[in-house]
Amino acid sequence: MRRIKNHITKTIVAIIALALSMQATAQEREQAGFLHKLKGAATKTADFIDYVLNDSDTAYVARNLYNLTVMPQYSLGYEYYSLSSLTDGKQSVEIAPDCRNKLTLNVGWRWIIVGYGINLNGKKPQFDFNTSLYSARFGLDLFYRKNNAGYKIRELDGFHKEGAPLQNYNKEFDGISIRQMGIGLCYAFNKRFSYAAAYGQSTRQRRSAGSLILGAGYNRQQLTFDHEMLETPIAQQLKSALKFKEVEYNDISLNLGYTYNWVFAKNFLAGLSVTPAVSCKFETNRLMESEKRKADINFDLTARAALLYNNGRYYTGASFVSHTFNYKKEQLSMLDSFGILEVYVGYNFWRRKR
Repeated sequence: MRRIKNHITKTIVAIIALALSMQATAQEREQAGFLHKLKGAATKTADFIDYVLNDSDTAYVARNLYNLTVMPQYSLGYEYYSLSSLTDGKQSVEIAPDCRNKLTLNVGWRWIIVGYGINLNGKKPQFDFNTSLYSARFGLDLFYRKNNAGYKIRELDGFHKEGAPLQNYNKEFDGISIRQMGIGLCYAFNKRFSYAAAYGQSTRQRRSAGSLILGAGYNRQQLTFDHEMLETPIAQQLKSALKFKEVEYNDISLNLGYTYNWVFAKNFLAGLSVTPAVSCKFETNRLMESEKRKADINFDLTARAALLYNNGRYYTGASFVSHTFNYKKEQLSMLDSFGILEVYVGYNFWRRKR
């Protein structure tokens, strides 16, 4: 009797264990199926976004056949300000830091690229983020810059010392600080043209093509200028229009331009893009102790150039992007320009499934 009870007990335990095992297996299968469906949905979504962003004429533009890329890159960044008095005779001060050198290792998935960089020169800005993202038809610029160190007065116009014009002036100046942020978006109308082929390396231009481009942008600029830190001969001659404390404005712009990709040999490409912009600046300009607020219409400019080789698997080349903003009032004019030159070499891998 006892043996029968033990046998029955073991049988029940075995059945319960089997049931739990089957339930766990079913849950694992259900979970695995859910993860598989989620992965499939994510892949289809990424493919759809990629198709929309890179919708092109395949006779002119070849799609990227790989998912991942690795790209070491050298960058050279510049920054420049020209402050000019428009009353009581011409007078201007040109200020710029030394060019900034940077080495970056980039890793990309399709049209998204991230990287980590190391500054090569001594003085570096407090914060300097400047990047561009490209698909075949769209271009996106993002930047945020904050700095108050490393600036030099490069040129002077309208200043004299002992009766002779001040020339070859190249001295450090700690009386300026800047903070600037902005975003710009542009769209190319022609399906035969690819932004990414020239500036993003995620597609290839097979045959030469150009396109009209339309875009919009937002830029916020704040520049503080302490003219009392200028050397005595310069400070004594400074026009009243240049004795301001701060220039600050919000800039909304619309731009229309043209871009062209020239395929001058197999797998070789030269690209050029020029986009003038009409901008409305809502600004605060503090001249001496007074403060004025006024909205003005000005003209800005974004320019790009590229030269590269890309055979689909390997690529190398150089690209340049420049942004120029013009601020002008009755007494004061300020020209602000910054840009970046990039030299790179890259390798694509992990071929996509067709």
